[in-house]
Amino acid sequence: MYKKKLLMPIFTGLLIGQLFAESERPFKVVNTIRVGYSDNLYRNDNNKAATFVTDIIDLSFRAALSDRTDMMLKSQFTLLNDQGGSDIYPNIYLMLNHSVSPRLLFSLSEYYRSGEKSGGDVNAPTKNARYNYFYNNLGGKADYVLTGKDRLIGSLNYSMLRHDKEIDTLDQTTIEAGLTWKRELIQQRTFSTLNLRQRRVTYDNKPEDTTVGATTWAYVQDDAYFDATEISAGLNHTFNQQLQGSVEAGVTYEQPHYSDANVTTIPFPAVLDKADNEATLNPLLKAGLVYSPSPRTRLTGDFSLSRQASDDDGYNGQNTSELRFGAQHDLTAKLMAKATARFAKITYDAQDSATGNPTDETDNRMDIDFRLTYKLNRMHFLEAGVMHRETDRSAGSSWEENRVDVGWRVELN
Repeated sequence: MYKKKLLMPIFTGLLIGQLFAESERPFKVVNTIRVGYSDNLYRNDNNKAATFVTDIIDLSFRAALSDRTDMMLKSQFTLLNDQGGSDIYPNIYLMLNHSVSPRLLFSLSEYYRSGEKSGGDVNAPTKNARYNYFYNNLGGKADYVLTGKDRLIGSLNYSMLRHDKEIDTLDQTTIEAGLTWKRELIQQRTFSTLNLRQRRVTYDNKPEDTTVGATTWAYVQDDAYFDATEISAGLNHTFNQQLQGSVEAGVTYEQPHYSDANVTTIPFPAVLDKADNEATLNPLLKAGLVYSPSPRTRLTGDFSLSRQASDDDGYNGQNTSELRFGAQHDLTAKLMAKATARFAKITYDAQDSATGNPTDETDNRMDIDFRLTYKLNRMHFLEAGVMHRETDRSAGSSWEENRVDVGWRVELN
């Protein structure tokens, strides 16, 4: 895998000074060990069953470095051991806030995430194998108070997604800038936003020459990217202490820039296949509700419709509609239940094909997770969970996976 570089500044001296200056502990450490069983470890149609063990270490730290500057650091290290071997996946989030003036707040953030992708989720040479990836995003944001009701927020982000060499055709690099005007309509209850975002997504290892049977696609250029402009308006409203809602609607204007290809079919001569670089206009919609009928219960629902970079190396883009539900309830003073469900429909248009073999395809995905947590005392917790995941593809292999696990969590703060 590529060498992992974290673009994080070093605050060691400041943090040590803050640790001794504050009486309240700024650190929190959580360690969770889980033992489980999967009936489809690699998430494909081979249905390879196996056991697994994970050790998840969560570290968090908050500190006020000065009267105008504060920082937050959260990290999670997951140690995974199963039939595919042993791997360590770090996840780190760092945010530094600085008040330049009473009207201007500047924030710098660094987010690093790593994980695994199994054979059924990627076009890889080995089906029963685990492949790793990492995602790194460096971002800056400036929040300026225009008036008592108006704020202007500007942001700039640079992110990269990298994979193991065997699946590096999924690598992406994104540069994005955004500007938001936020206005308070009803004090502490309702505010509106107008949003403008511009991004460029580059597929770092596309296009690649491909051969299917007697036909070869030899691409003229090595670069492949698209520019996208998003314009949207949003509304957030607090109905009462129990119910809050939000909605954002707009459009995404996408301009692709993909390479032409010389297509050779033996024994016929080569012809130039022009890439479909026609601009498209796609709907953008996000809506969410949070309902807390009591301090012991919380319900959430979210829906989104968006145009995104493709997670399939055979296509240069995808349209995603997604519905999410969440529920959390304290059954007793010691027993808590939590459930989440996700339903997604992903469509790949023939005009976005990157293989010279244009077809329309659809993936229907579902993830359902249920977990119980029992509090033994202030520090120790017992956990048990079940998970069901499935992907139904119009082309290619579909799969289902069921997982069960039990765990022990220790919290130190």
